[in-house]
Amino acid sequence: MARAVLTVLVDNEPGEGLRGSWGLSILVEAGGRRVLFDADTEPDVLEFNAKRLGVDLGGVDFAVLSHPHSDHYGGFEFVGRVAPGLTVYVPRGSGRVARLLRGWGLKPVEVSEAARLGGGFATTGPLEGVYMGRGIPEQALVVILDGGEAAVLVGCSHPGVDNLVEAAVRAFGVKPVLVIGGFHGPSRETLDRLASLVDGRICAIHCSGEEAKRYVRERYPEKACDARTGSVIEL
Repeated sequence: MARAVLTVLVDNEPGEGLRGSWGLSILVEAGGRRVLFDADTEPDVLEFNAKRLGVDLGGVDFAVLSHPHSDHYGGFEFVGRVAPGLTVYVPRGSGRVARLLRGWGLKPVEVSEAARLGGGFATTGPLEGVYMGRGIPEQALVVILDGGEAAVLVGCSHPGVDNLVEAAVRAFGVKPVLVIGGFHGPSRETLDRLASLVDGRICAIHCSGEEAKRYVRERYPEKACDARTGSVIEL
């Protein structure tokens, strides 16, 4: 597949003239397709930023939900208004959220294993993570590029950002050149392992925490990547 462009529609940290909220949403354009990864917490924030950035979410081909937490699915209420009937790939075990998505006019499709989604896009399938003492399924979006390179998008990395990236490598034989998303306050050991898997940029945003961002900048300056609401990353 040809190269890709990623636009951060919502992150906790807002870019100039944009709104931030505790959540995440990234648009990926690659291979002639436009794919939405997660949809933030608040429909109005996603709508505002999309309009300011000139992004028409009504033209999205499909969407992927990383995991069933509201700071990643809340904005799908807006998406349902502008793209009714849009397919949203959700990790298995997301029944309550799947019902919400259907109520918003969307078409949730459960994912139970690693799979190609078409056009160079793929999912790791759900890995089991833990949040507040309870298990939670989470998947990563894999954007397969020319030469076997790939971008890996993660939501909150409850199963471990290193484990999600490793799952992408194992399932599709790719060489990650970018990982972006929420890392959920990872340990230094997790970040070290992640760095060993990524031959490119590491963009810790959303729930990653300032300590994780600082560690990546200081320990792996050649891989560190700053991003926030409104950031555009070209691969």
